[in-house]
Amino acid sequence: MKKFLACVFILAIFSGVIFYFGWTQFRVKPDTIGIVVSKTNGIDDKPVQNGEFAWHWQFLLPTNATLKTFHIKPVESVKTISGALPSGEAYAAIYGAEGLFNYSFTFDISLTVSPEAVVELMKLNKITDDSDLTAYLEGAAGTLAQHAANFILTKAQDNPDFRAESLRREEILRGIQIYKDFPEIDVSVFSIQNSKLPDYKMYKKIQNMQPDELSAHDMQRTQPDPLQEEI
Repeated sequence: MKKFLACVFILAIFSGVIFYFGWTQFRVKPDTIGIVVSKTNGIDDKPVQNGEFAWHWQFLLPTNATLKTFHIKPVESVKTISGALPSGEAYAAIYGAEGLFNYSFTFDISLTVSPEAVVELMKLNKITDDSDLTAYLEGAAGTLAQHAANFILTKAQDNPDFRAESLRREEILRGIQIYKDFPEIDVSVFSIQNSKLPDYKMYKKIQNMQPDELSAHDMQRTQPDPLQEEI
């Protein structure tokens, strides 16, 4: 009887040790997820989430498996896109109107990904750790801002009276189709903080001018004032 109880006790301890080493849930903190990566099975399809039971036999083999942890809080970013229309600086110099054809947009952006999307990004070799995920989302925010700026400029070019603030979040996201470049991300916040549009009316007017008209206007602007010379 004593031998039997001893065997049961040893078996219970052995089972507890096996359970402990394979139990991955307790290693994941709140607001984070874990991805099991092992030599035997590669990247596990199911992410480990805090509060959800998870056990992986891969950890029973020494040095076989690791648990990659990722923060799943949204990455908040402020992106500014600025520049000038093609030949805008030259046109502005002719009319002495510096900055007339410049544009600038500042966007508030917040992006996140689902736990399943993190697994997919790892399988696609787009990320390997938490810092890569943050960099990936920052890059996505930059691309989103650039696409949004191009979308707004196109709208303004077609309608000189257009105002960027009149656009709704859903309209911009639908127009730029960000999901084509980043199908894994979720845009939780996207807003225009401030904007400056170029003067498309004047820009088109100058574009339609003949080369000799531009030269004459430039010479007239740069010709010294005779009254000033006499003084």
